[in-house]
Amino acid sequence: DPAGTVMESAYITGTVSKYAGSQVISLELLERSDPIFFDELAIQLQRAYLKATDNALITALKTGTLATGVAATSAGIISYVSTESAAAYNATSYFARNYIAGTGQWSLLMSATDTTGRPIYNASNPMNNAGNAVPGSIKGNVLGLDLYVDYQAVSTTIDNSAFIIVPEAVTWYESPTSYFSVNNVGNMQVQTAIYGYGSLVVKNAKGIRRFNVA
Repeated sequence: DPAGTVMESAYITGTVSKYAGSQVISLELLERSDPIFFDELAIQLQRAYLKATDNALITALKTGTLATGVAATSAGIISYVSTESAAAYNATSYFARNYIAGTGQWSLLMSATDTTGRPIYNASNPMNNAGNAVPGSIKGNVLGLDLYVDYQAVSTTIDNSAFIIVPEAVTWYESPTSYFSVNNVGNMQVQTAIYGYGSLVVKNAKGIRRFNVA
């Protein structure tokens, strides 16, 4: 007879927070401007909301597992990826797929060269291509991991300037966004806002490997 193993389950609780982008504008500006002004206002409100949620994500990723210390060099990044991708798989049984980097790490990748001075990450079909990181896109590839550059991550090549992530280890839950405005009769101003609710749940901190400078 096959031997069965009793399944164990538990609840993981996430903290739900409100995120918003808001502006206060005069009634005259709102009423006497071209309609395109309101379109631009909505864009800026959305950008402020996305900035708030993105900052929450970066903050939560810092609760992950501190990686083995490496140098802030191209060789250090190779060591970081090879060591921590394997460690993440060993700890979670899932593969690491994403590499989130701040602008300092992005700059390091773009400037990385081999012993002859040839670029490693931003050349076109070179020999021993290690990935792709170019000035015109915040997406790329680092040693097989999908690269995403985030300007709110640490902007220099120090601790927490990059994260290797197993997607199954962390989930972002988010509500639809809503818009509302309030008129203030006393000062003839209008306050507008876009807001929503979100919660990032770290299901396995060992699936998030934080860059660590030796």
